Amino acid sequence: MPNQSQCVLDTMLRMIHKASEIMAEPRVFGTEVLYASEIHMIDVIGRNPGIHVTEIANKLGITKGAVPKIIGKLLQKELIYRYQAENNKKMVLFTLTPKGLMAFQSHTEFHKKLDQGIIKKFNSLQKSELLMFHDIMHEVEEYIDRIEKEK
Repeated sequence: MPNQSQCVLDTMLRMIHKASEIMAEPRVFGTEVLYASEIHMIDVIGRNPGIHVTEIANKLGITKGAVPKIIGKLLQKELIYRYQAENNKKMVLFTLTPKGLMAFQSHTEFHKKLDQGIIKKFNSLQKSELLMFHDIMHEVEEYIDRIEKEK
């Protein structure tokens, strides 16, 4: 019989797996079927109009080399505009098209619905319980980061 800590870990891993599947599934946002990588880049651009490749990579936690492929798809689908910075003609910046803005807003609503139930549960906890839960999750995240760095 597994101990309580193992049961908690098993539940956490199931939750992560389910959330990953929900996030990875292509969905219609606005007028387009978009993959997670595409809608998350739209989200970053929507929250940061006039953003450049390096900033996009940093905010998404991906390499700069991975950005152009997704950017190309978004340009082809007419979801973003590409333009040059006025003060630096070498710097390319990105913003959403009206169609991209629709996708951004649809994604925001998707997350609002998804997050609403979780936030409701968090709000039902005592402040001390929520802080303890946050601290544990933060420590688990740091542990995973350390394991990742050791690869």
